[in-house]
Amino acid sequence: MKNILYILILFAYACQSTTAQKVDDTIKEDQEFEALLKKVAANNAFSLQVQAKAQETQTQIVTQTVEKITTLKQEVTILKTELDEVKATLDSVSADTGVSFLILPISKDKKDRSGLSGDHDSTARRIH
Repeated sequence: MKNILYILILFAYACQSTTAQKVDDTIKEDQEFEALLKKVAANNAFSLQVQAKAQETQTQIVTQTVEKITTLKQEVTILKTELDEVKATLDSVSADTGVSFLILPISKDKKDRSGLSGDHDSTARRIH
């Protein structure tokens, strides 16, 4: 029994002086590399989500722009039609309205401008 006790004491003493194996530098580098790969994978997943949202937004903006352009083209067509109608109306109106009126020359003197003085028949043109 003494022998077993000596062996156990010797074994206990031997275990106290030993240390765990040192972690090899390549194992640490591998762990760091694995952590970086996980971060890259997470960034890629996030990037895909952002790109999908950006694509949806871009599609929406393009759709709205196309609708706006179509609406503006329709408005331009309507305005052109209205302008053509107004031109046709103006062309159909006769220059002679059948009413005579006077066109008086503008005087350079202030006193002549202040009122209707003098004979306007000699300076005015009658238009019929």
